[in-house]
Amino acid sequence: MQRSDVNALIISTEPCLHEDYVRRGLESNKHVLVEYPVALSSKVAKQLYQLAEEKNLILLEENIGLLTEDYNVVKRKAEKVALKSGQYILNGSFNGWLENFEKSGLPFITGISSIQSVMTLFGEVQVTGGKLDQSEDSYTATADLEANGKPISITLSRSKSKEARRHKQTIYEFDDGEVIDSNKLPPQKTSKPGLFMRDMEQFYDAILEGKIKEEQKNLSIRSLEIAEKIHSYFN
Repeated sequence: MQRSDVNALIISTEPCLHEDYVRRGLESNKHVLVEYPVALSSKVAKQLYQLAEEKNLILLEENIGLLTEDYNVVKRKAEKVALKSGQYILNGSFNGWLENFEKSGLPFITGISSIQSVMTLFGEVQVTGGKLDQSEDSYTATADLEANGKPISITLSRSKSKEARRHKQTIYEFDDGEVIDSNKLPPQKTSKPGLFMRDMEQFYDAILEGKIKEEQKNLSIRSLEIAEKIHSYFN
């Protein structure tokens, strides 16, 4: 934080530490790239982006999920044909902090990428419901959304089971009858630079330009607001 030859920070920690580290970085006049979520609440996220703007610094939230070829296949389709319905499913294991909501935030905070993916593909969404089923060994969080009146469900599941493996599947049906199932798409080819490097290149470009795109900041904040609305349905 005190070194004059360090101009930028990359923060990759449990989400509960993001607010403190981002704020300290900005107050030390460093540009900041932080893993999603930028903070555990939309209120704090707004404060951090405002601080970055006041100090003429870049604050950028990482999300390589918006750079994958699977995502781009759906993006190209959605630009031409309206969505009929969609499902976003993510399964995985406990890791020591994801299951601890004080460290990770509630499921759709730490899983904010799912909301950001849906929003950037299909536009503004409305929350129609949400549910959390939780036990000592697992949890499943569901969100019921609508984009342009079309239903989209997001399911995030985590388990203590040693057999649990991180796996994401998206299934999108379009008005012309085509269904794009990520499990049935050809395997992605390894490309260079890799996804994380491409994300860091966006960060570097923003530093050179002196600003981030307004839609990036708005997406970061708005997706947190949507997550908070989903959580309001939890008992």
